[in-house]
Amino acid sequence: MHIFQAPGIYRIKEIMGGGSRVHYLLQPNENLEVVAFRFGARLEELRAANPVLPGGEAYPGMIIEVPGYRQPDLPPEGYIPYVVQPGDTLFRISRRFNIDLDRLVTQNPQIVNPDLIWPGQIIYLIYLGY
Repeated sequence: MHIFQAPGIYRIKEIMGGGSRVHYLLQPNENLEVVAFRFGARLEELRAANPVLPGGEAYPGMIIEVPGYRQPDLPPEGYIPYVVQPGDTLFRISRRFNIDLDRLVTQNPQIVNPDLIWPGQIIYLIYLGY
């Protein structure tokens, strides 16, 4: 399997899990409120899924569990995973890989808001055989 990654070093922030949960590595300047907004989860759900958090809070460098979020573990057949980089937007990615923007949005149903993607997120690009 190939994973496209733009030049530069960036840690992948999501650690895939099974079921309807994902494990997430908090980055600098992130807290539970930011993660709840990003994944569309309720703050109470995050705290309940992570009862061992000191003082009920999470800090950068901690791995937390995000309930109710599901991103495909494997790319759909014919697609290649791409790791979103700092500064990427779906528009820029569509131009870089010569993919129609509407098609890129359609082939990534895990993206709830096409205007909100973030570094470390995995999206799928159609494989054109070259």
